[in-house]
Amino acid sequence: MKNLIKKCSLAVGLLALCAAVITGCKSEPDYKTVRQEVMDLHDKVMGDGEKAVKNRMVLDTFARVKLKELKQIKPDLDTAEEKNKINLLIAKLSKADDNMMDWMHGFQPDIEGKSNAEAVKYFQGEMTKIKKLDNEYKHALDESDAYLKKFNLKPTSQEAKHDHSKH
Repeated sequence: MKNLIKKCSLAVGLLALCAAVITGCKSEPDYKTVRQEVMDLHDKVMGDGEKAVKNRMVLDTFARVKLKELKQIKPDLDTAEEKNKINLLIAKLSKADDNMMDWMHGFQPDIEGKSNAEAVKYFQGEMTKIKKLDNEYKHALDESDAYLKKFNLKPTSQEAKHDHSKH
């Protein structure tokens, strides 16, 4: 009986050791997979960039033209305060666009001379950066959309909203 207990204990120990070795030997992802994930998110964020341009155009037109007309209808409207809000929103949208352009100019999809592990690390770092840009666009677009909605304004061609929760 003691011999059987020893054998069972040894078998359980070997199974635990095998499980630890297998778990510790996770293979690293292929850099092409990580790079594609970065490119997919980039494409989605570029759509946000297009929406940001449209929102900026509507905000600019509203500040230059429509705000004066609205003052006629609503004399208590503080146009100076509204222009400040609009300028802040335009600045946030422009900053997101500028940051996207900076990222795109620095992005290096060619990994020549790098090992798979180095390339994976690089693209994971780029994923972190593009997620930050995605978040920056999301906030700027949410704020500008809310402002536009307050005055019943819409960009000429309203695109479907991107689902930012997917990344």
